[in-house]
Amino acid sequence: MTKISLKWQHVAVAGVLCGASAFAQAQEATVFAGGMNARNDDNAHTYAWGFDYRQALSEHFATSFTWLNEGHVPDHHRDGFAMQVWAHQPLFDRRFDIAVGVGPYHYYDTVQGSRARRYEDDHGWGAMFSVAATWYFESRWYVQARANYVQSPSSVNSVTYLLGVGYQLEKPSSPGPLAGGSTPGLPTGDVLSVLAGVSVVNSLDSQNAAAEAVEYRHGFGPWFDGTVSLINEGHSDIGNRQGAAAQVWIKDDFFDDRFSLGLGFGPYVTWNKYRENRAADGAQNVVAGLLTMSAAYRFADHWVGRLSWNRVITGYDRDSDIFLAGVGYKF
Repeated sequence: MTKISLKWQHVAVAGVLCGASAFAQAQEATVFAGGMNARNDDNAHTYAWGFDYRQALSEHFATSFTWLNEGHVPDHHRDGFAMQVWAHQPLFDRRFDIAVGVGPYHYYDTVQGSRARRYEDDHGWGAMFSVAATWYFESRWYVQARANYVQSPSSVNSVTYLLGVGYQLEKPSSPGPLAGGSTPGLPTGDVLSVLAGVSVVNSLDSQNAAAEAVEYRHGFGPWFDGTVSLINEGHSDIGNRQGAAAQVWIKDDFFDDRFSLGLGFGPYVTWNKYRENRAADGAQNVVAGLLTMSAAYRFADHWVGRLSWNRVITGYDRDSDIFLAGVGYKF
């Protein structure tokens, strides 16, 4: 039986993010870590971490794509993606910058389930409100302090306090925040890659298994790629899943077109054998969604190394993360 189980309204945000110019021309990359307070009955506290890609639109405005992991509090293991618009003001000869941002936040939350199912994968929408202060060094490095408030009508609200380190992927004309614009990279061409790694089920126990994939990539211009992939998520104690995916990518190139960052999204046609409470429960073919963040480095004329993080988005509580690394041949 073939079943369309994915709630496509949950995937709409990923399509918007894939088309966002912020990622197509990402010029600043930041990784950060800190803490989170859940604004629930017990005000639970946990860790938080994530990363951010930001594109300057002008001297005072920017856009960004953010992934945020909000850690683990009782009954909630949540992360998500945000697309924000920022207003900012450089100070002290553009060495210091203060900014405020706002935008939609699409979250993926593993929550306590019913007796029949120990957990559920809850998808939903919220809003992220942020403030940030950044100090730029003489080099392209900077440090950033940031706070986010996530508000959602159907999930827990949260506050995250983060400290990050970032790097300007394109060299600015002078120290300080970038002011807009980006140089187009080269088309990707055709690349066949073999990758291996691990898959992790988005459950309360995070079951994992060895995973592998084969990917064919074609470049359609300086900003866009397309891929088709065969993926094996391996065998965990709650089942196994394999499938074929087709994705559209938005990407950008840096460092003389040797380093590439990309965001892809598309349908993932899967073949499932799944278990519930360690008892065989059935098999089905399901169309899920696949959202992927990827980085590649061309270390020779025809050889490319690639790291990819895939998020499988389902409507039947079998979301998973697939972390892959591999090598590709460009022809």
